[in-house]
Amino acid sequence: MKEYQLTCQCGEIIPVRAGQAGGEILCGGCGNCLVVPKFGALSRLPLFEEPDVGASPAWNRSKGLVLLGFLGFLVFMAAGVWLRLPTQSPVQAAAIRKRVTEKTNAEIYDAWKNHFSKATVARPQWGVEKQYAQQTYLKQGASWVLLFLSGVGAVCGLIGISGLVRSSR
Repeated sequence: MKEYQLTCQCGEIIPVRAGQAGGEILCGGCGNCLVVPKFGALSRLPLFEEPDVGASPAWNRSKGLVLLGFLGFLVFMAAGVWLRLPTQSPVQAAAIRKRVTEKTNAEIYDAWKNHFSKATVARPQWGVEKQYAQQTYLKQGASWVLLFLSGVGAVCGLIGISGLVRSSR
């Protein structure tokens, strides 16, 4: 809201708003009662401007570093943790167990003999299992990078805070 400069006899400049037009106010310097001019005359007075004593800009490098640092920390930490959450294996172990329980021992032995006895007891990995293992490996690597970046964000935020503390002294 606009404030106008009303000058007292003592030299004190008093800020006055349009809502005070036609009224009276007391001078803070000498205590005199001053008549505030009507709005037409009041609007011709110079505008009152607050002095910028020790005012700091709304944003500076330190504040930006704090914001970006901790925002980066939160985003990268959340993404890194999300990548570390367990995912469902493409091999449906419950379905395999159910099918095995439906078979007789002779059928299970025949399946083993036909499929696994040629190599070893351990069965070879299926393509879908290999793909799952590769995806898990990549997700873990990416999560380590994201967690590292979240640490960098936290350090940047702390550097920004130290800059704010130093500038406030």
